[in-house]
Amino acid sequence: MAPLAWTFIDLFGGIGGFHLALEGFEDMEGLGGRCVLASEVDAACQKVYEQNFDLLPEGDIRALTEGDIERAIPDHDVLCAGFPCQPFSKSGFQRGMAETRGTLFYEILRILDAKRPRFAILENVRNLAGPRQRDTWDTIIESLWQLGYRVSSDPVVFSPHLLPDEGSAGPGRPQVRDRVFILAERIGQGLDCDDYDTEPLVAKTAADGWDPVDWRIEDWLDPEDSIDHPEAYALRPDERRWIDAWQDFVRSIDDDDLPGFPIWVDAFTVEPDVWVGMPKWKEGFTIKNSEFYRDHKRTIDRWIKKHDVLAFPTSRRKFEWQARSWQETAETRNVWDLVMHLRPSGIRVKPPTYLPALVAITQTSIIGSRQRRITPREAARLQGIPEAFELHPVDSVAYKQLGNGVNVGVVQHVARALFDASEVGWPGVERRARSAPRRRPQRA
Repeated sequence: MAPLAWTFIDLFGGIGGFHLALEGFEDMEGLGGRCVLASEVDAACQKVYEQNFDLLPEGDIRALTEGDIERAIPDHDVLCAGFPCQPFSKSGFQRGMAETRGTLFYEILRILDAKRPRFAILENVRNLAGPRQRDTWDTIIESLWQLGYRVSSDPVVFSPHLLPDEGSAGPGRPQVRDRVFILAERIGQGLDCDDYDTEPLVAKTAADGWDPVDWRIEDWLDPEDSIDHPEAYALRPDERRWIDAWQDFVRSIDDDDLPGFPIWVDAFTVEPDVWVGMPKWKEGFTIKNSEFYRDHKRTIDRWIKKHDVLAFPTSRRKFEWQARSWQETAETRNVWDLVMHLRPSGIRVKPPTYLPALVAITQTSIIGSRQRRITPREAARLQGIPEAFELHPVDSVAYKQLGNGVNVGVVQHVARALFDASEVGWPGVERRARSAPRRRPQRA
């Protein structure tokens, strides 16, 4: 169990996901920490943060780091930051920290260098550790090594749907939300590079024997008669028209399995419309759609005419059926029993188990059985935010803040892994003298 009274700072804090996870909130248990400073530049987030925690975040982090950091930043055991990711130049180990100058990540490094907290927990989008950002990732990790922090050069990626809603590994939530976590512990400077690298502390696997398909999103929704202004979340007539048309489509196709590839009406041609230089992925989908159209031409032509599908917006002429294991035959297919996401890339339909990731733009998930979007309070629930937490009163702002936030249960899960792996112990506690640094197993 976590000891009491260790301290943390919450940088780029949003509305306080890290704060909720580490300190707790009213009847929600945290990990025993106490926030001694928060920083957040967005005024609307500042207001929500102060309203809930009685702590007004500082503004631009650079106002804290441009002067005497020792005086501006209180001592703390853990630094938390869901930092913005800006482009980094390619760098080697000796140039890592220098190459971060001019980025907001550099301000984190300056605080770590000056205050030397035992632990750092950093969070970012999944693509930070993707192949196109490899130089950025290497720069971040090498910069932390230079400051004496042990951290894996392999990313920790985790999602709340991999945790059960109860138990030692929880609390999870029915939302696929892959995020990268950088879990660092300070062991001192002057060691070899291999001393700082270690295996990832958290694997991207379901915890405690949990099976994510056991989630049921209905269990996390409010009763319809308890929702204020339900018309604000109801589908528009044009949205109902699009969805009804695709419902007719999935029932009309007599194949037992609808295609697993994206269905593109504009690619329904007898001969595939491909050209020299077309991206291979697009060429492949174009050919598959053409083949599918030839196999079902009469049914598809009738469907297009019946619903005037060619008059739909381009993105609504695209459809992704991701419920093949949930509704296997034409007789059982019903998109109104499923979960839908109206995306720029098309209408995506999936089983009503867990939802796609909340995002900061207007792509809020639609619950087919309710024929409406999820409410901000339901979205907050998917982020592990307790019921007593006061959200921003404007729905569009609340959705944006929640889409930009961290999942509380995932933060607790990865933080426990970091603290438990320490040879010294949890923040603020010296369990025993440190032995030789733990080394990462060498790859063959």
